[in-house]
Amino acid sequence: MDLDGFRDLVPITKKFKYLNHAAISPTPLPVLFETFNYLYRVAQLGAIAVNEEESDEFLHIRVRIANLINSSPEEVSLIPNTSFGVNLVAHGIPLEPGDKVVTDSLEFPATVFPFVKLAKKGIKVSVVKTRPESLEEDIIGEIDERTKIVSVSHVSFNTGVKLDVKRIVEKAKKVGAYVLLDVIQSAGALNVDVRELGADFAVAGGYKWLMAPQGSGFIYVRRGLLEDPPFYGWKSTREYLMFDPTIFELEKGPRRFEIGTIDVASNLGLAKSAEILSQHKGEIERRVLELSKIAIEMAEDKGMEVITPKEKRSGIVVVKVKEPRKVAERLLQKNIVVSPRGEGVRISAHFYNTEEEIRDAIYGIASS
Repeated sequence: MDLDGFRDLVPITKKFKYLNHAAISPTPLPVLFETFNYLYRVAQLGAIAVNEEESDEFLHIRVRIANLINSSPEEVSLIPNTSFGVNLVAHGIPLEPGDKVVTDSLEFPATVFPFVKLAKKGIKVSVVKTRPESLEEDIIGEIDERTKIVSVSHVSFNTGVKLDVKRIVEKAKKVGAYVLLDVIQSAGALNVDVRELGADFAVAGGYKWLMAPQGSGFIYVRRGLLEDPPFYGWKSTREYLMFDPTIFELEKGPRRFEIGTIDVASNLGLAKSAEILSQHKGEIERRVLELSKIAIEMAEDKGMEVITPKEKRSGIVVVKVKEPRKVAERLLQKNIVVSPRGEGVRISAHFYNTEEEIRDAIYGIASS
């Protein structure tokens, strides 16, 4: 697909200057049609359509996601959201009292809260207090011999900081700890290569930068890990279509994490978006970073404080303001869509956005 014409496939651009992909992306028409086509087939054919789509155990979906993140399809499982994936890891890795989980204070709660439950079992959950400029150093400084899991985001949702994952992984491996990476704010906007990053697990919902419907998502589990998942369901057995509750043989493939019926329509949409995005990863990342750089420089030229460090930027730029919610509401009255986050207004432009839209947003913030 030619990216130059992609903007015409995003209907929201006809009315809004949409700079809110870190919250929820609008659905592009090719993704919408893929989703609707399945639902229409089910309306016509019922279980026949379902069985046709599932005949390869969704390998065709896994392949497209694997191509996007550079993994094997056998390492990709379909999940309903990021929180579900984090819980799989939190309750799947064997931990004992005295073991330690390291995360940080800039995380989205989904990356932290699943481990809070483990604290009741004597697991130490260390939420490192940190700042955007010292994020890696503070996390690395907290990793020690007791650490078993490091749970962090590739990109911070409320600062836009892109984490130097390799540094975290290097320290974690020295003490034998696993690294769980939340890539919901990077996959689809930046090049996410799980092999290169070295993470053991990566999770993401599909509805942000991946531009897929809510209810879609994936978890990457490095080969050889979590072979016995923490939860069992009717699809956890190898011959699940026998429907025999007296026979259980644990599924060893990626379906072992898909304990029940998945949202097929939404994940077909995710497969379509992954197909489009994976063909243009380098071009998309360059454009996203270019737009975020423009946003930072324009804001600084207006004398505003930017929370996002330019050298650690992603697709997210947070401009500090006194009343973020009111500023975002005033921008919406001008058909400019952003989000209030923390101490500022968050601009999250995707590759199809324009410099003019960025300029209008910055001018709107400055005049609010």
